[in-house]
Amino acid sequence: MCYDVAYLTRKIEYYEKRFGASYGDIPFTPMYHSNGFDHMDIPVITNDNQDLIQLFSWGLIPSWVSDPEKANTIQNATLNARDNTLFEKPSYKRAAATRRCLVLIDGFYDHHWKDKQSFPFYVQLKDAQSMALGGIWETWKHEDLVRNTVSIITTDPNPRMAWLHNRPKASEGPRMPFILKQESYQDWLDSSLSPSEVLGMIGPYPQEFLMDHPVDRLRGKNYRGNVPEIRKPRDYPELSTQQGSLF
Repeated sequence: MCYDVAYLTRKIEYYEKRFGASYGDIPFTPMYHSNGFDHMDIPVITNDNQDLIQLFSWGLIPSWVSDPEKANTIQNATLNARDNTLFEKPSYKRAAATRRCLVLIDGFYDHHWKDKQSFPFYVQLKDAQSMALGGIWETWKHEDLVRNTVSIITTDPNPRMAWLHNRPKASEGPRMPFILKQESYQDWLDSSLSPSEVLGMIGPYPQEFLMDHPVDRLRGKNYRGNVPEIRKPRDYPELSTQQGSLF
């Protein structure tokens, strides 16, 4: 699953050029590590406003949710949307059909398990450019409260990500976020696509275009927080015989 990401760690001008959209003057904080359960605002480009980079709360709240307490509860369960349930689950099916978006990140983190210990890895494009994940979005309203929210789509993993994400929930199997190729951005934002066309676009990103390395702990007392150093490579002796590489 995808619960930890990095984004907006470069100058805004970079993202505007990379994704062909303007950011505007919204204040932001570079997120070298963000945990989805904090529901931080994350940059997106939506199908209905493709010239603008906006900040949406991570964790989709369906429009039919009735009250703030239920909205907060459901948001914890909708950080990720599995590709094989997009058009089945009530939480996702309307957004999947008509409200798709690009989620703009610099990279994501995942945990590999060995001998009952987890080891965090940072994954990014091999050319170190920022990436766009496939997402779905909704606007939730309650009285005077309006929240734009987003969920990141996950799919089957490539072989490397299957090795890395080796302790999924028993009911799920290994997953990875759905990474879009740059030439597919406009297609993903096309609101006229049928459900079968949407699902046909989703799949694992080729491992030869990704790279990864282990990093410092993302949880617990040794967590360094939202600092640039959190993405730097770290050696774990426990992984020395199996760590491998994407090169």
